[in-house]
Formats: sequence, structure tokens, C-alpha cells
Amino acid sequence: MNKILIIEDETAIAELEKDYLELSNFEVTICNDGLEGSKLALNEDFDLILLDIMLPGMDGFAVCRELR
Repeated sequence: MNKILIIEDETAIAELEKDYLELSNFEVTICNDGLEGSKLALNEDFDLILLDIMLPGMDGFAVCRELR
């Protein structure tokens, strides 16, 4: 099963994305903070990361730089 990480601080948006992705048989993890999301992405294996730009802790651009 493909794993997807959603890094999104708007809970309603993240939950909606998760619901649709799980209907398509994806395993989904949600993180609401850029710093925590970056750590999670570096320490676990995800097939795809859906990343918001304006995040608390660390913005999406900084998260991208961390993941390079």
C-alpha cells in the first residue's frame, strides 16, 4: 500500500484530503506543523508528500530544503 504524508495546518482540509485518499486505498498520515512534518518525512518512508506552504514551525519552502 502506498503511503502519503499530508503536512497541512488546516485540519478540515487535511481530513478531507485524507478521506479521499483512503477511499483510493492509500495509507495516510497527517501532520499539522512544518517542523514535525519535516522530521516525520526524514524518518519514515513515504511515497508522496502533500505539503502546504504557510505552516507553523517551518514553512513549506523550508521543509522542501530540509528534504533535499
